[in-house]
Amino acid sequence: MTDPSPRRIGPEWLQLRASNLVLLASAPFFIYLFATSTNYSRSLAFIVGVEEGAAEVFQIFLVLLLGLLSGLIPIFLARKSPSWLAYPHQVSWLGLVLHLLLMSWLLTRWDLAPFWDSVIGDLLDARSNPFRDPKVNYPALTPEGQAWMQGWLETLRWPYLLGTTLLGAVGLSKKLPETINRWIWRLLLILQGGSLLFLILVARLSFATGLLLTLRAAIFAYVASAILGLVLAGMLSLQPNPNIYRRYGVIAGLLLGIGLIFSQMPQEQYVLIGTTEGRAAFIKDTPQRLADTLRYGEFDNGVEMQIRAARDVEQALKLYAEDKRISAAFIPESALPAEAPILWRTEFLADEYRTPAMVFGVFGFLLGLLTFGGWQHRMHPLAVFAEFYIDILRGIPMLVIILYVGLPLSGAVKQATDGFIDLPNMIRGVFAICLGYSAYMAEIFRAGIEAVPKGQVEAARTLGLDRWQTARLVILPQALRIVIPPLGNEFIAMLKDTALLSILSVRDATQRMREFQASSFLPFAPFNTAAILYVVLTLAAASLLKWLERRTTPIPKK
Repeated sequence: MTDPSPRRIGPEWLQLRASNLVLLASAPFFIYLFATSTNYSRSLAFIVGVEEGAAEVFQIFLVLLLGLLSGLIPIFLARKSPSWLAYPHQVSWLGLVLHLLLMSWLLTRWDLAPFWDSVIGDLLDARSNPFRDPKVNYPALTPEGQAWMQGWLETLRWPYLLGTTLLGAVGLSKKLPETINRWIWRLLLILQGGSLLFLILVARLSFATGLLLTLRAAIFAYVASAILGLVLAGMLSLQPNPNIYRRYGVIAGLLLGIGLIFSQMPQEQYVLIGTTEGRAAFIKDTPQRLADTLRYGEFDNGVEMQIRAARDVEQALKLYAEDKRISAAFIPESALPAEAPILWRTEFLADEYRTPAMVFGVFGFLLGLLTFGGWQHRMHPLAVFAEFYIDILRGIPMLVIILYVGLPLSGAVKQATDGFIDLPNMIRGVFAICLGYSAYMAEIFRAGIEAVPKGQVEAARTLGLDRWQTARLVILPQALRIVIPPLGNEFIAMLKDTALLSILSVRDATQRMREFQASSFLPFAPFNTAAILYVVLTLAAASLLKWLERRTTPIPKK
């Protein structure tokens, strides 16, 4: 019999997917198109995000990247040396020396102002920080800000180089106990790895701002949704015990009781005085729902009224008495003037009591429903919640989730925290994609966990491993190997769905494409350029995932 599996020709690292071969064959045409057509070259530069001074920033980025990567060589070789490396200790010393030479040359000989001007300027608020230059559209520092930045670089330069040298030399000398050596390598990993992650995933790089924003949004959303999906899959696998329903029922009752206590607090007494012919003075701290009641005329025998905001009760009464456009005032009954005509009297629970009453009440009611559903179907209440979450989120379009999280939900959080939590649009969009895709991730992880043979779990318990050790050391490694292909498909879908973040004005590749098309009025070049860019990104991601799948799939023995 013949072997039905396709036979690969050439070394493994040269293997390309068939679709990528087609794209590679058409690459000369695309290169010629972007090199000769002004419309396409300008479209590509704008969509990718090539800004002024990009060449110099790109050179600094490459040297920084090479220097930080060389600093990781001794760290990883100290942990585990590959079998093909004959002299790992010498290579570790070589990597440390290369890292120190590159970083010392970069930090002492090269002008880093163009790079840090963009990076630090992007981290500062243009409206409130005096070091951010508000006169330019792109992030940049004022002369005072650049002097402040240079001072910090001078201060941190030599401690960084001397600290890295000392820690690396002590770690490679192996004269200290193994425990201390391990902590030294962990400290170096935090220093070098954190700097590398900041450079790749956070720092604003002016040679590809749009492209990097798209990739970063996909990576952050993918990691967050994978973590949340894994948590949901773990909830689905929970098994109830006889006391779980009683315990959760007691907690639900306590939450409902606390909510009931808050709801019984004394209510505020307010009155609407005057006439409905003009506007109504409305105190700012009064709940918005009462303002809507006046605005739409939903009070007793009322008509629609316009609202005029007042700072406090005194200003509201002053406007009511002196401003001819103000014919009414909504004030506390305790401040009611003598002989003032009352149009409407109402009472309400202050927000300081109403908000916790609603929060505790909703959570208590939800937990009670989950407990009852789990008791009825012999499931853990958290498993019922995970199942409910997955069913709900999979039924909502991603665009609706992004709009809901990015606009009303974020606005409500900002209002509830009095402006303390005001997330950027980028973070809102990443959080929305994370919520939407975590439901699909949970189902993928659940399928992978269920595919692990039950005998593996029984063997782990026989060896004395607890539930957490069994999941971490036995179940998850095998499950992750099984679910790599569907996880790769989710990343590709997520990479494309980052284009939906343009609805929140996130300046990714799609938003920049729309801006360029609106300013240039070109009919095809911006759209074709963006489409080609996304195709290249998705095919590159597919090839990387295919390579990862080949690396993790065990080769069957003949």
